[in-house]
Amino acid sequence: MRLEIRKTLLLSVCCGLMASSLGCEKSASVAKNYGAGNLDTDTNGDPNGYGDTVRYGDAERYGNGDYQTDICANLDLSLDRQPTTIMLVIDGSATMNLQLGDNDTRWSVVHKTLMGTKSDPEIGLVWALQDQVNFGMVLFTAVRPAPGEAPEPGTCPLLSTVEPRLNNGRAISEIFLADNLDYMGASPVSEAIDAAVDILNAMEKPSKKVIVLATDGLPQTCDTLATANDSVGEAATIASIQNAYNDGIKTFVVGVGDEVTADHLQKVANAGAGLSPEGNENAVYYQSETENTLVDAMSGIITEESRSCIYELDGKGVVEGEEGRGSVLLDGTPLEMGNTENGWRLKSQSEFELLGKACDDIQFGEHHLEADFPCETIVLII
Repeated sequence: MRLEIRKTLLLSVCCGLMASSLGCEKSASVAKNYGAGNLDTDTNGDPNGYGDTVRYGDAERYGNGDYQTDICANLDLSLDRQPTTIMLVIDGSATMNLQLGDNDTRWSVVHKTLMGTKSDPEIGLVWALQDQVNFGMVLFTAVRPAPGEAPEPGTCPLLSTVEPRLNNGRAISEIFLADNLDYMGASPVSEAIDAAVDILNAMEKPSKKVIVLATDGLPQTCDTLATANDSVGEAATIASIQNAYNDGIKTFVVGVGDEVTADHLQKVANAGAGLSPEGNENAVYYQSETENTLVDAMSGIITEESRSCIYELDGKGVVEGEEGRGSVLLDGTPLEMGNTENGWRLKSQSEFELLGKACDDIQFGEHHLEADFPCETIVLII
């Protein structure tokens, strides 16, 4: 199997014993024999040919001087880079109306960071990157009941959602308004995270999936909305984020303002990165007490996470456990399977991912990516 990329990728699968199962047929073509089973085939002008190609393998010579190869003449498979999916989970609680820094409210600063202004929407991250990122959104709040009372049915959580896709700026702008929501109440964060995970898990296309949570206080659950210093809400939020990570979804948290504690943000950040909330190893969290620091935090997360090194094999895959038989080269340099610093892996049977420096390098300019796998390791994905 050979893959080359410039701006898009093309995967040429060499079919040997499995040619018929992959929809290939052995090709009869005029060939020049270079020895050791190497063939340079030329089928131009042959109504049964497949175009110019170089293939390597054993050959059986016909009496007329032609060769029949045991390799499929040309089965091409597109390999498309999959955009990152970023689900924006935004706190719609009443305290988001409080001032952030010198001028604007917490809500308006988050809105301007993501959606820009009426006169200049392109300064917003969503509009600027919507053709490169599958953006989705969950806005969350809840009606806070009186102390000791349960919430009324249908009042928790109150969610406004947009499913992620490319070019989603208009759909997001229809629910995420510069003016405040009609109602802003409590913060059922765990229910919002669960809703975001359900939406992300329902996506059909493979993608790198990320949640960016912007919140300004300690969380509650729908069962504890009237409780101050809600340890149950914090535990439920961390559990939801851990469940998201177990589903392959990382979470980044941005504290908006100074009311959300550093201890809580650290626990959430750790859970979002797959670390122990109480462990010695800590992930990065962001706490923004000014407009500039919030813009920097959200811009840094979204810009970094928008990079994608995942490619989808369209309709074909590699047999599980057989990926070690393949070799991958970037610009002629071999990459090591599983090397997170500069390598590659099969993310799933039909997803190919570059890691570390290889991922960094392929973001810019033109590159040559080559992957070879034995034919018997290729399967149809139905």
